[in-house]
Amino acid sequence: MSTHPYATHHNTQQNNNVEIMEQNNMPDIIPGTDIIFAGREGGEEGSVNNEVVLVPQPTSSSDDPLNWSKMWKTIVIVNQSIFVFVSIMTPLAISPMTMIFEAEFHKSLPEVNMLFGAAAITLGYANFLIVPAANLFGRRPVVLVCGLICILANIWQGLVTSYPSFLGARVISGVGAAANESIMPMVVADLLFLHQRGSSMALYFWAYFLGLFLGPIISGAIATQIGWRWFFWVCCILQGASFIFLLVAHPETKFHRPSSSLPVSSSPTIIDIRPGAEKGSDGAISSSASSEAHVGAQCPPRHVMTTAEHVTNGRPSRAQFSLLPMRNGFGLGYAHQRKESVAAILLRDIVSPVRILVCYPIVLWSALAMGFAANSLLCLNLTQAQVFGAPPYLFNADLIGFTNFAFAVGAIFALGTAGPLSDWIALRRARANGGVLEAEMRLPALIPYICANLVGMVVAAVGYERSWNWAVIVCVGYSLVGFAVVGIPAIAIAYAVDSYKALPGEIMIAATIVKNTFGFGMIFYFNDWAARSGYISPVLMIMALTCGFSILGLCVFIPWGKQFRRWTKDSKLHSL
Repeated sequence: MSTHPYATHHNTQQNNNVEIMEQNNMPDIIPGTDIIFAGREGGEEGSVNNEVVLVPQPTSSSDDPLNWSKMWKTIVIVNQSIFVFVSIMTPLAISPMTMIFEAEFHKSLPEVNMLFGAAAITLGYANFLIVPAANLFGRRPVVLVCGLICILANIWQGLVTSYPSFLGARVISGVGAAANESIMPMVVADLLFLHQRGSSMALYFWAYFLGLFLGPIISGAIATQIGWRWFFWVCCILQGASFIFLLVAHPETKFHRPSSSLPVSSSPTIIDIRPGAEKGSDGAISSSASSEAHVGAQCPPRHVMTTAEHVTNGRPSRAQFSLLPMRNGFGLGYAHQRKESVAAILLRDIVSPVRILVCYPIVLWSALAMGFAANSLLCLNLTQAQVFGAPPYLFNADLIGFTNFAFAVGAIFALGTAGPLSDWIALRRARANGGVLEAEMRLPALIPYICANLVGMVVAAVGYERSWNWAVIVCVGYSLVGFAVVGIPAIAIAYAVDSYKALPGEIMIAATIVKNTFGFGMIFYFNDWAARSGYISPVLMIMALTCGFSILGLCVFIPWGKQFRRWTKDSKLHSL
């Protein structure tokens, strides 16, 4: 069989590029690979100082969110976390009220579960509109509109008198709450540098799952003590308070930073990162953030900013608090001429999540790892009332809700470990790698969370089946699952975002589609399967999918993840 001449030429060029880098002792810089420590000695592997290079590089503008003070960054992140917590609580916290809804609307268990499913499926697919809107008009106006929709949906749910009306209200509730699935990861990427994002992504998933954990506790207690409608009135009040916080203390974070002037080609760039290369002892850096590290021409080293030099005393401008998007550039601070029409941009942003899910193995794996981990929680939520509402437990809605405290406890431990642990492992391995950070370096942090999911789901499944003491099922099984369900998604999504830094919103859409579509399907078969065959088979199936896909990612991407990234390094999606 003859070899195509272009393929031969392409392979020869790649081999030549590798030889050039080896001769110059330079790292292979592709998207997902960054030189994160300044002062890397060209001839001494591992010889670095502790100055972390800022990726992406900030501009000189005080309006640049990367230059905002720590106080303002904290305000925005906390504000987003509150919105995520409150908005996810209403659509996905009704499991303790299952028996109440069965009696109120005279519906079967699968029909009542459809109230959950309608909100869950909308949460995923509404982001096909929310993320393009956030890219076009900015994060602030989109999150405010979604917050308002949540308030109106809560009012509707508090007033419903029929099952079809309730189902419609749940769909609208999912539309508003869908912003919590994508906006905060985009805001984190807007505000923070690469080496800071792990902890904030863990905070995002903690706030998200804390809403799922505490929501059933609140709904069960209110439904038992006051009435189920009051749960939605309480959510309306909380959502109103969150809306006010967003209105007064959530400036626009989308900001356009000019691309590097380095030429773009498919060849590697020879970069001078020795101390003293330029401006005294400061190194120079190449970042993969916008696929700018390529060679073909020899470019002079450029000065880059490190943590030691960066001054964070900026603050949002008055214009960044505008209620309406800027008309001259689809948002503030990044006003620039676009050659594409709005329709073309929308089409691109709608197609991109599907494209990266289908064509990018790293994104597909991250979406599956997050989806199956999250549905570990869902399978226990769906079976809570079925197990604890029946003999020998006979819990009421109030007590069923209280079992979710265990999930919250596990999540708190995950918040303190997942992000900091993955960041610490990644930076430690980067320092040992001569200051070069590969996206895969944070993946070993998954191991304790995989183990926790395995043990927790086994305890829950066997405990359900054999009617163990509720304290064992809840305190051991639920706590470990709560620990894993925050840690696995936080690390898996952080890996995907590190690999494709320009696509945090699109990655979250892809992951949410997988998670919510699978979860929506579960409501049609999971309870019936458990009633027919027992709890061990369905619960352990979810455990096997979660642990299996997580372990598969470790086995495949730690040794070969960079090769997968190399296959997609020339994609136009890196420059979005």
